[in-house]
Amino acid sequence: MTHLDPVPGPDGTALQDGEPRPWEDPAAARAEIERLAAELAGHAARVAELEPAAAELHQLQEAGKTEAQRLTERAEAAERQAEQTRAELIRAQVAHSRGLTERQAARLVGTSREELEADADELLADLAPGHRLMQPDPSQGSSGQHTAADPAAMFTGILHNSLHR
Repeated sequence: MTHLDPVPGPDGTALQDGEPRPWEDPAAARAEIERLAAELAGHAARVAELEPAAAELHQLQEAGKTEAQRLTERAEAAERQAEQTRAELIRAQVAHSRGLTERQAARLVGTSREELEADADELLADLAPGHRLMQPDPSQGSSGQHTAADPAAMFTGILHNSLHR
């Protein structure tokens, strides 16, 4: 029997011309099948033996991943706390260098030393003597008249209103 395409041998490689072809001889083919079946059974037994170890390894990897995630979260929280502490320290240093009270320092706005210093300087300029943050509203607390009240005129007005009712 002549084959145009190479025939695979027992190990999956192509047989060359002149090599024995086990699949053409029924007895050799049966022996090869039995050998392969025994090899397969051995591999299946080894897989069954290794499956619990693979499952345990997977659980350990997941536990390790969870531990790594927990450690990552702790590191990130520590970094946030360190950044917050650094910002508070800079705010305190700027307030101290400008002579601000704690309450005044709490009002400073900025994320860098330069921004905080500029805000502190603006606050101090606003608090400087002679600088009024708000101008009084002259219309508040009066009837809208800006004339000085004369007690005699007021008394005359009251008498006039009470007699002419």
